[in-house]
Amino acid sequence: MRGCAGVAVFASVVLFCLLTPVVSVYDPHVPDLERALLPPGAEHWLGTDQIGRDLLTRTAAAGRTSLLFALAVTAATTALGTVFGAAAGLAGGLPDRLLRFAATVALALPGLTLALALAGVLRPGYATVLAALVPLGWVNCGLVARTATRRVASADYVLAVRAIGASPLYLLRRTIAPHIAGPVLTVATADFARTLIAVTSLSFLGIGLPPPDTDWGGMVSEATPLLVAAPRLAVVPALALAVTGLAVALIVDARRKLSHA
Repeated sequence: MRGCAGVAVFASVVLFCLLTPVVSVYDPHVPDLERALLPPGAEHWLGTDQIGRDLLTRTAAAGRTSLLFALAVTAATTALGTVFGAAAGLAGGLPDRLLRFAATVALALPGLTLALALAGVLRPGYATVLAALVPLGWVNCGLVARTATRRVASADYVLAVRAIGASPLYLLRRTIAPHIAGPVLTVATADFARTLIAVTSLSFLGIGLPPPDTDWGGMVSEATPLLVAAPRLAVVPALALAVTGLAVALIVDARRKLSHA
């Protein structure tokens, strides 16, 4: 039940972020100083921000950026983690030791810390965020893929396929991959939630998209000076992020219970 609720809420958020900027009559990036800080009303359901942009439309546009970028990062880290983890789990030996060493490094140097360090060298932007989150973000998925591969590789049918001379690539593609897809998908869903929070956190710190483009973290950062005068400017994107994170958490919890059933 909670998993279905999570899917429904997440689907609603995605539709809101994708469709609202398309059907809205307001441009989320074009300012209108004459309409600055209008309260919620019939014309602007959530009011306008400090430079007159419709808050509802801008929240949706920022959410689309947040979700798409988090999805891109998660897809990259999941692909890398699955390939490296499955290869290490099947080969054992040195590849397996290297993966465990990479996991130790990732625990010692989280992506947010690396991003802050890179921000002092590179220009703020999503390229910096990618450089910070992808190189270490795949390790978690890699460890799950490694563990699942080692478990599957000891099964009798896999040993039989190996005995007739099947190549490692064939084993990974045809025999092992279908059986590790479930655990990998579960950890990828959890990684998506963590990545979304990481991306928005970095944008809040000024390492995201430059204005006028923004995501939810950038919106909260822009609204910080107006927390007392117009708290809704920060509350609305923060609430959107919280609802999205909760929906994904419900989906992950349901998947984990299903996998252990």
